[in-house]
Amino acid sequence: MHWFLIDETNRDYSADHFFIVGGLVFTPEQAELVDAAVREVREEAGYKAGDSFKFETRARPDYVSIETATAAKGKLLAKLMDIGVRMITYVILHDLCKSQTYDVRMNYALNTLAYAYFDLLRTDNATGVLLMDRDNDRYDHLESLFQNGLDIDGRAVRVDSRIKLFGMTNDNASHLSSAADIALGAFRYCVNTAGGWGRDAVAQQMFPTLAKIMWGVERGGTKHLGGYGYHARPKSVRVPRYQELYTNLATGLVSYAGASD
Repeated sequence: MHWFLIDETNRDYSADHFFIVGGLVFTPEQAELVDAAVREVREEAGYKAGDSFKFETRARPDYVSIETATAAKGKLLAKLMDIGVRMITYVILHDLCKSQTYDVRMNYALNTLAYAYFDLLRTDNATGVLLMDRDNDRYDHLESLFQNGLDIDGRAVRVDSRIKLFGMTNDNASHLSSAADIALGAFRYCVNTAGGWGRDAVAQQMFPTLAKIMWGVERGGTKHLGGYGYHARPKSVRVPRYQELYTNLATGLVSYAGASD
């Protein structure tokens, strides 16, 4: 039974920024290892019981320095890579969805991620659970995903044969949630940096690890992430300025993935 923990980031509108939703997939064996890894990294960094361990630097307790918190996040990402967890992400430009309500934007993202997770489970010949960060407005949509499945090009696609439970959790309810928050936060930083709002040196240090964590398929000696661990929407962008932003994002992430540690 796999576990997929989902969160969102870059929620608020900002021109030329991307709304991001995604998370980590754990097998039962990996879940135990990730729990132990988070405990170990927290203890080494000086986090105490009850402290949030998240990507956002401001979430750290005052007695953990920025340098220590940053190093702890890097150590955890490296451990996630070694453990072999997989990441699935969804991005859409805010300028292309700003006319939609948050409910519509989030539901579309969940649809894409649910189908991607279903595809991963099918590939693994496994079943799983999908848990998103707590959002009381999402219960009806999660029920619909389980009961009715997805509408893909006018075709009803059921996902309940693989995804056995849709539910919610929060970032302080498990160490797995902390791991998902840190991985997604690192991905957000790299996405924003590719758009010109971050430090290239930091993204170049993080993204090679993230690229190895993201679910992908090897073909011809190259790992392909698009359609697996990376889903950019919409698939077709007609406005040249917006298409350029998507191209710059893809180019930037490829560049970071190829950077040396």
